[in-house]
Amino acid sequence: MRVFSAFVAVASLLVTVALLPLPGGVLFAMFSFGLFLLALGGVFAGLENRTVRQHDASTDPRGWRDDS
Repeated sequence: MRVFSAFVAVASLLVTVALLPLPGGVLFAMFSFGLFLLALGGVFAGLENRTVRQHDASTDPRGWRDDS
């Protein structure tokens, strides 16, 4: 699903850029840019959290060095 959301995001961004120079295309470009923002939100929502957990941080910052 993440690949589909990414495809929709890229395609709608390209459609937005292509519609801007056309007469009356600005009206449709607003909708396609809105679709781009929705799809981009879907891509970001599907990403995994890759941060380091710090809930149980060690109290000895040199413990790894002192073989404890």
